[in-house]
Amino acid sequence: MTDEREARVADERVQTILKAVVLGARVQDPASLAAGEDLTAAFASAGALVPPYDPEALCMVLEHSNSLRQNVDAYATNIDGFGHRLEPAIDFDAEDADHRVTDCIALERQAAKERGDLGADALVEPTAEDVAARKRELMLLARVEKARLQSFFDFCCFDHSFVDLRRRTRQDLEVTGNAYWEVLRNNRGEVGRLVHVSAQSVRLLPLDPAPVEVEEKVRISPVAYETVSARRRLRRFVQIQGIESVFFKTFGDPRIVSKKTGEVFADAGALMRTRPDDAPATELLHFSIHSPRSPYGVPRWVGTLLSVLGSRQMEEVNFLYFENKSVPPLALLVSGGKLSETSIPRIKRFIEENLKGKNNFHKILILEAEGGTGSGENARAKIELHPLTDAQQQDALFQLYDERNIDKVGSAFRLPRLLRGESKDFNRATAESALRFAEDQVFQPERDEFDFLINRKLLADMGIRFWRFRSQTPVTRDPERMTAMVERLVRVGVLTPEEGRLLASDIFNREFRKISDDWVKRPITLTLAGIQTGVEDLRARTAKGSILDDARRLLRLREELDTEETRLAEERLNLARRYLEAGDDVVRIEVPRDELASWLEEEKARDERR
Repeated sequence: MTDEREARVADERVQTILKAVVLGARVQDPASLAAGEDLTAAFASAGALVPPYDPEALCMVLEHSNSLRQNVDAYATNIDGFGHRLEPAIDFDAEDADHRVTDCIALERQAAKERGDLGADALVEPTAEDVAARKRELMLLARVEKARLQSFFDFCCFDHSFVDLRRRTRQDLEVTGNAYWEVLRNNRGEVGRLVHVSAQSVRLLPLDPAPVEVEEKVRISPVAYETVSARRRLRRFVQIQGIESVFFKTFGDPRIVSKKTGEVFADAGALMRTRPDDAPATELLHFSIHSPRSPYGVPRWVGTLLSVLGSRQMEEVNFLYFENKSVPPLALLVSGGKLSETSIPRIKRFIEENLKGKNNFHKILILEAEGGTGSGENARAKIELHPLTDAQQQDALFQLYDERNIDKVGSAFRLPRLLRGESKDFNRATAESALRFAEDQVFQPERDEFDFLINRKLLADMGIRFWRFRSQTPVTRDPERMTAMVERLVRVGVLTPEEGRLLASDIFNREFRKISDDWVKRPITLTLAGIQTGVEDLRARTAKGSILDDARRLLRLREELDTEETRLAEERLNLARRYLEAGDDVVRIEVPRDELASWLEEEKARDERR
């Protein structure tokens, strides 16, 4: 019980720090304080849930921190800054395309049987004609769908690119733990635009008590969806800017919600009859870093909040040192006498006016003092200039403390120093190892999570069946070594040219043009051997024949060889006759009949053995 009470007290102290952040020792009174209080009251009056941490204070901490921006920018650049590509659900140019189309037809027919749309005695396995016809249809639909999807991502944002939208979303997500997209639909109810909504201006409303029946699309085959109904408790959102408030509904919510009041109506007509100046609320897609104690997301660096604020205070202490330093660089000591009353202002004026600048570099300061009373050494005035630079601060304070704080924030993001802008103490091996760790353990899981959300919610709602959204990754491998390795493997026949092109597209982070010729689907050594012998058929073969087809092919090849041998024999005979008819230059050699007959018998025996 004591531990729980102490934990709550510590959490309240952190809340106090966040809601009243002191970011400077000498600043004017904030002009936005009243507006902040009014917004808090406005959110409370709208029934919004209170977030665990004030989003506006978190944004202010980012602006004044010397370590947060580097980590957030590293996330936004490496996760969302390399664009995306569209991967086919079925590669119709692959060798197993017919088998995959067959599986799709069988799965769809099985689902139709379970729904009762297909008779119980209907065949699930399709015929070859069904597969060929469906494949032609799917190839046409896939081309049209890809063109539509590319056009959507090119123009889904009003004044910036989709990559910039992702980077803004990532920044909001990492700073406040939450990010929002407003999804706009056209007159046909299709997704048309995506709008970035500032995370600090949005609050969540409690879950509605009554569940709502929602239609969801579930994949029943690689290229087909089935619409199912489910009852879910949905949530609404409210955004307040100044004195205006706007309500939103959850993405996929079929209800008609008032844009100005958040009230739910039976249909659009009832809304317009009740509030003629109102309009239906649009949908909001909510991204968050999961928190087990709140529906809001919580930033991953909030555990290092005190380190972030401590580094800020350290920066202010070092900055104010130049204005408030208390140790002068030089002391003028007079013993055994005193300076005259006119000497002090003259010395001060001389230092300020005649010792600055390169032209006064070699000027000499002459000091005079009045001797004391008495005789001997006591009557002699003594003047000393004693430097006090040893007592002055030579470097910034708390440097080790600040370095440890920066490491703590970086460890919260699990990023190596190289990605935070520090390049010292790195060589090629350690740099590649650090980048590979960040790519495998940090960036790629975040990309996979984002891609799943886009495919599962956005593209499914758009009815996209043949393509999958896939985020691009940076080239963390050595391109020269990878290129040499792929070249060697293709040359010795371990990889086919098609597989080599696939790996090359990953190396260069771009999609190469598809080649459908047969030579790319087999090792290059076999292709070269066929070209050299002149007997290899390089035309594309779509299907493997039976043993009978192979036997027939061999018989045809044997007939072609016999025909070719007959032609060559006739050519040799004609050539010999021409030599005989040529005249005196021909040398005639007489061969006995028996020996000539033995030559012919040997040739005939060789032909029979073949």
